[in-house]
Amino acid sequence: MRYTVIKGRELSEALATRWAEIQSNHAVFASPYFRPEYIQALAAARDDLRICILQSSDGVVGFFPFHHGCGGMGRPAGLKLSDHHAVIVEPDAKWTVSELLHGCGLVRWEFDHLAAEQAQWSDCHRRIDPSPIIETACGYEAYEAGRTKRQRKHLQDTLRRMRKFERERGPLRFVVDTHDAAVFDAMLRWKREQCRATGVVDFLGLPWTTDFIRRIHAQGGADFGGTLSALYVGDDLAAVHFAIRSRTVWHSWFPAYDDAFRQYAPGLILLVHMITHACEEELAYIDLGKGMAPYKENFMSGVIPVAEGVAKRPSVVNSLYELRARSEAWARQSALRPLLQAPGRWLKQRERRRRYG
Repeated sequence: MRYTVIKGRELSEALATRWAEIQSNHAVFASPYFRPEYIQALAAARDDLRICILQSSDGVVGFFPFHHGCGGMGRPAGLKLSDHHAVIVEPDAKWTVSELLHGCGLVRWEFDHLAAEQAQWSDCHRRIDPSPIIETACGYEAYEAGRTKRQRKHLQDTLRRMRKFERERGPLRFVVDTHDAAVFDAMLRWKREQCRATGVVDFLGLPWTTDFIRRIHAQGGADFGGTLSALYVGDDLAAVHFAIRSRTVWHSWFPAYDDAFRQYAPGLILLVHMITHACEEELAYIDLGKGMAPYKENFMSGVIPVAEGVAKRPSVVNSLYELRARSEAWARQSALRPLLQAPGRWLKQRERRRRYG
């Protein structure tokens, strides 16, 4: 196998076509995160994106996008905005992780949403988590019939809230995809407010993230794009949901709602409308993203396993990481732990910000 690295902005039309062919032919790559258009939008927003092209005697057989950092450090394409990553490659291609890292000039690649079924990475896994999905290919009746007793009760509660919302505040209107700038700005504003309220990194305050998201929303092809769904009550915007999509999959990205309507759960009402639409369109599933939040447990019907871990080669960088891990383990057991907590928290805050930077 030959490995050739190019800058993200150097992806040619011919290579993008080959990428799309591999992606569309194999169900494991159904997610929109594996589309070449996702990478092209990202490359336009950031200049540190690289693509490793895997080529056998039969021609190009795979692609591996990544961010290249100092000292041979690598991170998934899209950083913490990436909810799925893998090598987009023909299943019968012969490649190894060590060869791939060497070909990319990497000594370390950290991941947290890796396609767990891509077996080459299995020795690098630290843990595997579920990414809940809502299966919609068989229609809404099949989805509803497949609910557990608890899930069915939650769905009925959401429908009752929907009727109460209309009765008390006015008619509801669902828009599956809007390009209204005011709706997009509301999504950004509400999501940033949520980040500040919960103490997580305000990632939408970074210039590259909003540029990247706007580029995705501007995509209008059948195979890839951003879908900004909206729920109105009367003339008021109650909830929004920005999803990234491929031909067969909607991936939930940024749900948000007006806190003034919190009692009616407008975000869940909007999700029910999205499920109904996905069933009518015979999409394969809606991916809710890794993590088992209560609302995901109530609406999900299956999971996709994603892995967290690190792939690495012997290097000074990795020796330093191992030293840090030993130091942190010592600090947790040390009598000096109270004194070390403040700098430890500062380091972790910097680490969280770096994951988006």
